[in-house]
Formats: sequence, C-alpha cells, structure tokens
Amino acid sequence: MKVGLLPDYDNRNGWLEILPPLPEPNILDQHIEADHVVIGGGFGGLAAARRLAELAPESSVVLIEAGRIGNNAAGRCSGFIIDHAHNIRAKGFADDTVNAKRQIALNRAGVDWLDEVVHTNGIDCDWRREGKIHAAASPKGEEALRGFAGSLDAVAEDYSMHDAAALKRRFGTGFYTSGLHAPHSVLVQPAALVIGLARTMPPNVTVHEASPVTDIAYGPPHSLQAGLGSISTPSVVLAANGFAEGFGLFKKHLIPLITWGSMTRPLTDDEADALGGEDNYAIIPAHPAGTTVRRRPDRRILIRNQYTFSRTSDAKRGVDKVAGIHRKSFENRYPMLPDVEFEYSWGGALSLSRNGAGVCGEVADGIFATMAYQGTGMAKGTISGKYLAESMLGSRDPLMGLLDAGTGPSRNYPDPFNRWGVRMNSRWRRWQAGIEE
Repeated sequence: MKVGLLPDYDNRNGWLEILPPLPEPNILDQHIEADHVVIGGGFGGLAAARRLAELAPESSVVLIEAGRIGNNAAGRCSGFIIDHAHNIRAKGFADDTVNAKRQIALNRAGVDWLDEVVHTNGIDCDWRREGKIHAAASPKGEEALRGFAGSLDAVAEDYSMHDAAALKRRFGTGFYTSGLHAPHSVLVQPAALVIGLARTMPPNVTVHEASPVTDIAYGPPHSLQAGLGSISTPSVVLAANGFAEGFGLFKKHLIPLITWGSMTRPLTDDEADALGGEDNYAIIPAHPAGTTVRRRPDRRILIRNQYTFSRTSDAKRGVDKVAGIHRKSFENRYPMLPDVEFEYSWGGALSLSRNGAGVCGEVADGIFATMAYQGTGMAKGTISGKYLAESMLGSRDPLMGLLDAGTGPSRNYPDPFNRWGVRMNSRWRRWQAGIEE
C-alpha cells in the first residue's frame, strides 16, 4: 500500500536553528535486510531502537526518519520532560489516587532512563532537573492552581507555593500573581536531545534520515520502500504518532493536532537589565489553555500556546497568524521589552485520542506500535518505547500494564463533527483562559 500521510516541516524551528548546522543525512539508497525496523525518530522510536539493540546486540536494528531528527515533532516541543501531567486536576483524579500514582511512577521511569542515557553518553542538551512552575495571572487561574495543589495533596506529591513578589523576583515580570513549583521535571533543549540520542545509538543500530517510508507491504516479512532504497524485515515498530493513519492503522481513532511556539532573538544587555529576574526558568500556565513560557540562558524567550486541528498534520499553514497571537501573549507578560521580536515561529504535530488511551503493543503480526502520549511524549513516549522493546524480546515491566491495558484509542466522531469539535473546544478554552493566554 502507498503510505498516505508524510511529515513536511519547514526550517523555522527555533530549537534546531540555534544549533550548529546538521551534517548531511544518511539516506537509505539500497536494499537492506534488518531484524527490526523502527519507523519514526521521536522519543518512542528512539527509545525502542536503543532498547532493542541493547537487549539483542547480535541483531540489526534500522531507525527510519522521514525528515531530520531534531526538526521532527520531538525536536519542536517545549522541552519539558514531566513526571506528572500539567493538568492532573481533572474531575475524578482525586478519586483514583492509586492509578494516578502509578502514572506518575511510569513517567518518572521515563525521566530516569533518559537521565541515565544522557549522562552515560555525554549528550549536551542543557539538561536541568529543576522542575516547572505553574503560574496564575488571574482569579480564574488562581482557582485552577488551588485545584492543582489539591490534586497533588491527594497523591502526596511535594510542591511549594510562591506569591507575586517571589515570582517577580524570579521572572522579572510582574504579570503573575501566584505560582506552584513542582520540583521533579527536567528542562532540556529538545532538538539537541533527540539529535544526541540518535548519534549515540548502540553500534548495531543504523539511522537513516530524509528517508520517508512511501510504500509498505505487510507480511511478515514486511517490505518497505523508503528514501531511495528498500528494507525487508520480520519486525516493524511504528512510532509515527499522528502519521500512523498513513500506514492504514488507527484510522478515525487519532486526533491530529498542531501545537505552536515562537522564540525571540537574544536579549541585549540593556533589555536583560530592564527585565531583571533569573536567566533560566520554565512557566506552565495555571489554566490548561494558557501560555507556556521559557526563558533560556542564551537570553531567548519561548512563548507557546494554541493548538489547531490538521488532518494532514500540516505544521506550515497558519504559522504567521499564530505568531501574532504569541506576540500579544509576549507583550502582556513583558511590556518592558517592546522591541524584542520573534526570530522563529513554528508548529509541531501531536496526536491525541478521544478517550485518552495511548498505543503500546503488537497491533498486527510482526507490527508493533507506540504512539498517542496525550502531550507527555518526552517521558511517556520514552518509557513506552523502552517497555515495548522489552516486551518484544520477552521481558515485561509491571508498569507495562498502564500502557497496553484497555481497548486503545476510541473511535472519533465522524468528520466534519470531529474537526468542528476540536476547533470549538480550542476557542472555548481560549475564551476561558482570558488573560492567562
């Protein structure tokens, strides 16, 4: 079958553009055979390829990425490796503390394994295990923050509260009125992280970039046409997330979204002095539809909000419009920086399911999948890929049951109702967020 959905990213991803230029890609240009083929160079695919190679060093593992690792969705996120979801204050959360604690343990297993891989291999990705601050800027945001604190109390998670004066000392801006610091998350440069993970693979892993899989014949053995070459393999791991429908899987079960970010140029000395505050922090909005902010040691500021529905996961269309919304969010927070322009604005693909269920396991004979991490892809994608590889080779972690339990993603409402529903939800959440946006 023809693969009907392929990523197409531009060169406006700030995380990648501020790094040294990438070397020429290793494009697949011949026929090869492999014991395992992993499709997708995001966190799930990178973890699965690494773990398969570690546990079966005699096997051959091929990792295929349609574009460039670092410019894919994994390299376009905000760089939060989180131990618990940004929004765990959903209705019913406090009534299911046992499952909530297990989900946190699952995410922390992903954080800890990434920590081990990064430091064992000397990956330079600005790794900072310093947590995140959930900050409110309105009475509605403060109410949400109190609910979040109550949810953390229910599962005995540690945190600390900060008033407006403390936040101003840290952030420079007086925009925020209260904040909650959750200490266990990690901040990274996401493009640098995924590039480093790909470059430090075990020797029995071959990475091919700029080699989109355009045709697949399911077996086993499975035959793939990719780049200028082809592959025959008994085992495929599909870690293509929102692009899985292009492979004929999970049709009408995944909700493809684009999330958007903008990054400023570096602040000048005078601008940094005018702002004040610390030179590195990460802000999560108290309201789930609010704005994520990161200030980086290189004096750049990241603004991230908005999500849009895109059946083709098109991360190019509408970027200038979204950048205008980001501009307003930036000016609300940093009125002392009126002349600081965005240098980069970009989108990245994300895949959700309507019932919140992900995918981790065998979905057909010799076809395995890991995807749909509900916005926690750095930690959960990593641990999902790791545990999937282990289960493929006969091992099973007790936490694996959190990833492969249930019936998987539920079926979407038919279009255009599905598309309309996502768009209406986005507008409603923006209205609810108010000044928090």
